[in-house]
Amino acid sequence: MRKIFALVLSVATVLALIPANASRVSGTSGNLVDDEMVEEGPASQLSSIKQLWQTLPMEMADELEEYRTSLDLEFRAALVPTGEVEPDWDTKGIDLPKYLGSLPGGIDDNALLTVGEVPMLRFFGKIPADILDDWDFIHAGSKAVAPTEAQGGDFLAIGPNHIVFVADDEIQTGNARCMKTAVGRAADHATVYRYAGVPFDPDSDPSLEAEAEVIVMHNLIGGLGSPVFCWIVQRDQEGRYRNLSYTPDGRPLAHMDDPMDRLEFISSVDLYQQLNVRYTAESVRDEPSYPAEEATDPS
Repeated sequence: MRKIFALVLSVATVLALIPANASRVSGTSGNLVDDEMVEEGPASQLSSIKQLWQTLPMEMADELEEYRTSLDLEFRAALVPTGEVEPDWDTKGIDLPKYLGSLPGGIDDNALLTVGEVPMLRFFGKIPADILDDWDFIHAGSKAVAPTEAQGGDFLAIGPNHIVFVADDEIQTGNARCMKTAVGRAADHATVYRYAGVPFDPDSDPSLEAEAEVIVMHNLIGGLGSPVFCWIVQRDQEGRYRNLSYTPDGRPLAHMDDPMDRLEFISSVDLYQQLNVRYTAESVRDEPSYPAEEATDPS
Protein backbone atom coordinates (compact mmCIF):
# COMPACT_ATOMS: atom_id res chain seq x y z
CA MET A 1 0.00 0.00 0.00
CA ARG A 2 2.78 2.45 0.85
CA LYS A 3 4.13 2.05 -2.69
CA ILE A 4 0.98 3.53 -4.18
CA PHE A 5 1.38 6.69 -2.12
CA ALA A 6 5.18 6.76 -2.31
CA LEU A 7 5.55 6.28 -6.03
CA VAL A 8 2.82 8.65 -7.14
CA LEU A 9 3.86 11.32 -4.65
CA SER A 10 7.22 11.39 -6.40
CA VAL A 11 5.72 11.82 -9.87
CA ALA A 12 6.44 15.35 -11.08
CA THR A 13 3.03 15.70 -12.70
CA VAL A 14 1.33 15.59 -9.30
CA LEU A 15 3.41 18.45 -7.97
CA ALA A 16 2.82 20.44 -11.15
CA LEU A 17 -0.95 20.11 -10.83
CA ILE A 18 -1.29 21.27 -7.25
CA PRO A 19 -0.76 25.06 -7.54
CA ALA A 20 -3.46 25.39 -10.21
CA ASN A 21 -5.94 23.43 -8.14
CA ALA A 22 -5.05 24.99 -4.82
CA SER A 23 -5.42 28.49 -6.23
CA ARG A 24 -9.19 27.98 -6.29
CA VAL A 25 -9.20 28.05 -2.51
CA SER A 26 -8.38 31.74 -2.36
CA GLY A 27 -11.48 32.75 -4.25
CA THR A 28 -13.87 30.30 -2.60
CA SER A 29 -12.60 30.03 0.95
CA GLY A 30 -15.80 31.56 2.31
CA ASN A 31 -17.73 28.62 0.88
CA LEU A 32 -15.31 26.03 2.14
CA VAL A 33 -15.37 26.96 5.82
CA ASP A 34 -18.58 27.89 7.63
CA ASP A 35 -18.57 31.29 9.31
CA GLU A 36 -19.46 29.73 12.65
CA MET A 37 -16.24 27.75 12.51
CA VAL A 38 -14.00 30.79 12.09
CA GLU A 39 -13.20 31.25 15.74
CA GLU A 40 -9.99 31.29 17.67
CA GLY A 41 -8.66 28.23 19.42
CA PRO A 42 -7.33 24.75 18.59
CA ALA A 43 -10.79 23.13 18.56
CA SER A 44 -12.19 25.53 15.97
CA GLN A 45 -9.00 25.24 13.89
CA LEU A 46 -9.40 21.47 13.79
CA SER A 47 -13.07 21.77 12.85
CA SER A 48 -12.16 24.12 10.01
CA ILE A 49 -9.52 21.72 8.73
CA LYS A 50 -11.87 18.75 8.77
CA GLN A 51 -14.53 20.80 7.00
CA LEU A 52 -12.02 21.70 4.30
CA TRP A 53 -11.09 18.03 3.86
CA GLN A 54 -14.76 17.18 3.35
CA THR A 55 -15.68 20.08 1.08
CA LEU A 56 -12.74 20.63 -1.27
CA PRO A 57 -12.80 17.15 -2.90
CA MET A 58 -16.49 17.63 -3.73
CA GLU A 59 -15.81 21.10 -5.13
CA MET A 60 -13.06 19.69 -7.36
CA ALA A 61 -14.47 16.27 -8.19
CA ASP A 62 -14.32 16.69 -11.97
CA GLU A 63 -10.77 18.05 -12.00
CA LEU A 64 -9.54 15.34 -9.64
CA GLU A 65 -11.03 12.60 -11.79
CA GLU A 66 -9.42 14.03 -14.91
CA TYR A 67 -5.96 14.23 -13.38
CA ARG A 68 -6.36 10.86 -11.65
CA THR A 69 -6.73 9.19 -15.05
CA SER A 70 -3.30 10.49 -16.08
CA LEU A 71 -1.76 9.41 -12.79
CA ASP A 72 -3.25 5.96 -13.12
CA LEU A 73 -1.52 5.57 -16.49
CA GLU A 74 1.81 6.59 -14.93
CA PHE A 75 1.34 4.19 -12.05
CA ARG A 76 0.42 1.30 -14.34
CA ALA A 77 3.51 2.00 -16.43
CA ALA A 78 5.65 1.74 -13.30
CA LEU A 79 4.17 -1.70 -12.64
CA VAL A 80 5.46 -3.14 -15.92
CA PRO A 81 8.19 -5.73 -15.12
CA THR A 82 11.71 -4.64 -16.01
CA GLY A 83 13.25 -8.12 -16.36
CA GLU A 84 12.73 -11.84 -16.36
CA VAL A 85 11.96 -14.00 -13.32
CA GLU A 86 14.90 -14.02 -10.91
CA PRO A 87 15.52 -17.44 -9.34
CA ASP A 88 15.30 -17.42 -5.53
CA TRP A 89 14.37 -13.74 -5.59
CA ASP A 90 12.41 -14.06 -2.37
CA THR A 91 15.39 -15.37 -0.39
CA LYS A 92 17.90 -12.69 -1.46
CA GLY A 93 16.75 -10.14 1.05
CA ILE A 94 16.68 -9.84 4.81
CA ASP A 95 14.07 -11.44 7.02
CA LEU A 96 13.03 -8.07 8.43
CA PRO A 97 10.80 -9.18 11.33
CA LYS A 98 13.50 -11.63 12.45
CA TYR A 99 16.25 -9.04 12.15
CA LEU A 100 14.32 -6.32 13.99
CA GLY A 101 13.42 -8.87 16.66
CA SER A 102 17.12 -9.54 17.21
CA LEU A 103 17.89 -5.88 17.98
CA PRO A 104 17.80 -4.47 21.54
CA GLY A 105 14.17 -3.91 22.48
CA GLY A 106 12.92 -6.42 19.94
CA ILE A 107 10.49 -5.98 17.09
CA ASP A 108 8.17 -3.60 18.99
CA ASP A 109 10.93 -1.07 19.73
CA ASN A 110 12.57 -0.92 16.31
CA ALA A 111 11.46 0.23 12.88
CA LEU A 112 12.68 0.70 9.32
CA LEU A 113 13.06 4.32 8.17
CA THR A 114 13.25 5.19 4.48
CA VAL A 115 14.77 8.61 3.86
CA GLY A 116 14.13 9.98 0.39
CA GLU A 117 11.67 12.04 -1.61
CA VAL A 118 8.84 10.36 0.29
CA PRO A 119 10.03 9.61 3.86
CA MET A 120 8.43 6.50 5.37
CA LEU A 121 8.57 4.72 8.72
CA ARG A 122 7.59 1.05 8.82
CA PHE A 123 6.71 -0.97 11.93
CA PHE A 124 6.52 -4.75 12.00
CA GLY A 125 5.25 -5.14 15.55
CA LYS A 126 3.09 -3.22 18.00
CA ILE A 127 3.10 0.52 17.32
CA PRO A 128 3.99 2.77 20.31
CA ALA A 129 0.83 4.02 22.02
CA ASP A 130 2.14 7.60 22.35
CA ILE A 131 3.42 7.96 18.80
CA LEU A 132 0.57 10.31 17.79
CA ASP A 133 0.44 12.47 20.92
CA ASP A 134 1.38 15.57 18.87
CA TRP A 135 -0.96 14.81 15.99
CA ASP A 136 -4.62 15.52 15.20
CA PHE A 137 -6.81 12.94 13.49
CA ILE A 138 -8.18 14.34 10.22
CA HIS A 139 -9.69 11.60 8.12
CA ALA A 140 -9.90 7.79 7.81
CA GLY A 141 -10.90 5.58 4.91
CA SER A 142 -13.71 3.05 5.18
CA LYS A 143 -11.26 0.13 5.56
CA ALA A 144 -8.61 1.93 7.61
CA VAL A 145 -7.18 0.38 10.78
CA ALA A 146 -6.01 2.67 13.58
CA PRO A 147 -2.33 2.47 14.59
CA THR A 148 -3.32 1.37 18.11
CA GLU A 149 -5.17 -1.61 16.63
CA ALA A 150 -2.64 -2.55 13.97
CA GLN A 151 0.12 -5.12 14.17
CA GLY A 152 2.60 -3.18 12.11
CA GLY A 153 2.13 -0.61 9.39
CA ASP A 154 3.55 2.42 7.61
CA PHE A 155 3.64 6.15 8.30
CA LEU A 156 4.31 8.33 5.24
CA ALA A 157 4.78 12.07 4.94
CA ILE A 158 2.39 13.51 2.34
CA GLY A 159 3.23 17.14 3.03
CA PRO A 160 5.18 19.38 5.41
CA ASN A 161 2.56 18.92 8.17
CA HIS A 162 0.66 15.76 7.25
CA ILE A 163 1.20 12.03 7.49
CA VAL A 164 -0.74 8.99 6.35
CA PHE A 165 -0.90 5.69 8.21
CA VAL A 166 -1.65 2.40 6.47
CA ALA A 167 -1.87 -0.77 8.56
CA ASP A 168 0.21 -3.78 7.57
CA ASP A 169 -1.72 -6.12 5.29
CA GLU A 170 1.05 -8.34 3.95
CA ILE A 171 2.21 -11.91 4.08
CA GLN A 172 5.81 -13.05 4.18
CA THR A 173 7.14 -15.38 1.48
CA GLY A 174 10.71 -16.34 2.24
CA ASN A 175 12.27 -12.97 3.00
CA ALA A 176 9.83 -11.07 0.79
CA ARG A 177 6.76 -9.16 1.90
CA CYS A 178 3.74 -9.39 -0.44
CA MET A 179 0.34 -7.71 -0.45
CA LYS A 180 -2.40 -10.13 0.54
CA THR A 181 -4.86 -8.82 -2.02
CA ALA A 182 -5.10 -6.23 -4.77
CA VAL A 183 -6.20 -2.73 -3.74
CA GLY A 184 -9.24 -1.13 -5.31
CA ARG A 185 -8.81 2.34 -3.82
CA ALA A 186 -5.77 3.32 -1.75
CA ALA A 187 -7.49 6.00 0.35
CA ASP A 188 -9.95 3.44 1.73
CA HIS A 189 -7.08 1.95 3.76
CA ALA A 190 -5.42 5.19 4.88
CA THR A 191 -5.73 7.43 7.95
CA VAL A 192 -4.59 11.06 7.74
CA TYR A 193 -3.08 13.03 10.64
CA ARG A 194 -1.96 16.65 10.89
CA TYR A 195 0.84 17.93 13.10
CA ALA A 196 -0.75 19.91 15.93
CA GLY A 197 2.34 22.09 16.38
CA VAL A 198 1.61 24.06 13.19
CA PRO A 199 -1.50 26.29 13.54
CA PHE A 200 -4.15 26.57 10.83
CA ASP A 201 -5.77 29.91 10.03
CA PRO A 202 -9.01 29.65 7.99
CA ASP A 203 -8.79 33.40 7.24
CA SER A 204 -5.32 33.08 5.68
CA ASP A 205 -4.97 32.27 1.99
CA PRO A 206 -1.47 30.76 2.44
CA SER A 207 -2.75 28.54 5.25
CA LEU A 208 -5.76 27.43 3.18
CA GLU A 209 -3.65 26.81 0.09
CA ALA A 210 -1.09 24.75 2.02
CA GLU A 211 -3.86 22.56 3.38
CA ALA A 212 -5.48 22.33 -0.05
CA GLU A 213 -2.26 21.06 -1.63
CA VAL A 214 -2.24 18.05 0.66
CA ILE A 215 -5.97 17.43 0.20
CA VAL A 216 -5.56 17.43 -3.57
CA MET A 217 -2.58 15.10 -3.43
CA HIS A 218 -4.29 12.69 -1.05
CA ASN A 219 -7.42 12.55 -3.18
CA LEU A 220 -5.53 12.11 -6.43
CA ILE A 221 -3.38 9.31 -5.08
CA GLY A 222 -6.05 7.81 -2.88
CA GLY A 223 -8.28 7.12 -5.85
CA LEU A 224 -5.75 4.74 -7.39
CA GLY A 225 -5.72 0.97 -7.11
CA SER A 226 -2.98 -1.62 -7.42
CA PRO A 227 -2.42 -5.28 -8.23
CA VAL A 228 -0.49 -7.47 -5.80
CA PHE A 229 3.27 -6.99 -5.73
CA CYS A 230 6.12 -7.81 -3.35
CA TRP A 231 9.28 -6.22 -2.00
CA ILE A 232 12.52 -7.16 -0.28
CA VAL A 233 15.29 -5.26 1.51
CA GLN A 234 18.74 -6.24 0.30
CA ARG A 235 22.22 -5.08 1.22
CA ASP A 236 24.30 -4.05 -1.79
CA GLN A 237 28.05 -4.38 -2.34
CA GLU A 238 28.68 -0.96 -0.79
CA GLY A 239 26.92 -1.94 2.44
CA ARG A 240 23.79 0.12 1.82
CA TYR A 241 20.31 -1.28 2.23
CA ARG A 242 18.02 -1.08 -0.79
CA ASN A 243 14.31 -1.68 -1.31
CA LEU A 244 13.56 -3.86 -4.36
CA SER A 245 10.09 -4.56 -5.75
CA TYR A 246 8.92 -7.69 -7.59
CA THR A 247 5.85 -9.31 -9.08
CA PRO A 248 4.60 -12.29 -7.05
CA ASP A 249 6.35 -14.63 -9.50
CA GLY A 250 9.70 -12.87 -9.11
CA ARG A 251 10.01 -10.42 -12.00
CA PRO A 252 11.72 -7.15 -10.97
CA LEU A 253 9.76 -3.89 -10.86
CA ALA A 254 12.66 -1.45 -10.98
CA HIS A 255 10.43 1.53 -11.80
CA MET A 256 8.80 1.12 -8.40
CA ASP A 257 12.07 1.75 -6.55
CA ASP A 258 13.97 4.98 -5.97
CA PRO A 259 17.75 4.32 -6.03
CA MET A 260 18.30 7.51 -4.02
CA ASP A 261 16.37 6.20 -1.00
CA ARG A 262 18.46 5.26 2.02
CA LEU A 263 17.21 2.82 4.62
CA GLU A 264 18.00 3.01 8.33
CA PHE A 265 17.04 0.79 11.27
CA ILE A 266 15.97 3.02 14.17
CA SER A 267 14.79 2.61 17.75
CA SER A 268 13.87 6.22 18.62
CA VAL A 269 10.78 7.62 16.87
CA ASP A 270 9.77 11.25 16.23
CA LEU A 271 7.34 11.27 13.31
CA TYR A 272 7.51 14.99 12.58
CA GLN A 273 11.30 15.21 12.64
CA GLN A 274 11.91 11.95 10.81
CA LEU A 275 9.19 12.29 8.18
CA ASN A 276 7.84 15.81 7.68
CA VAL A 277 11.04 17.77 8.19
CA ARG A 278 12.80 15.43 5.79
CA TYR A 279 9.89 15.58 3.36
CA THR A 280 10.36 19.34 3.07
CA ALA A 281 14.14 19.06 2.67
CA GLU A 282 14.03 16.24 0.15
CA SER A 283 11.27 17.81 -1.92
CA VAL A 284 13.40 20.91 -2.56
CA ARG A 285 16.64 18.93 -2.67
CA ASP A 286 18.19 20.83 0.26
CA GLU A 287 19.50 17.65 1.81
CA PRO A 288 22.40 15.75 0.14
CA SER A 289 22.36 11.99 -0.15
CA TYR A 290 24.43 10.12 2.41
CA PRO A 291 25.16 6.40 2.74
CA ALA A 292 22.82 4.52 5.04
CA GLU A 293 23.97 4.04 8.60
CA GLU A 294 26.02 0.93 9.07
CA ALA A 295 24.03 -2.04 10.30
CA THR A 296 24.87 -5.68 10.63
CA ASP A 297 23.49 -7.86 7.84
CA PRO A 298 21.97 -10.90 9.50
CA SER A 299 22.20 -12.98 6.32
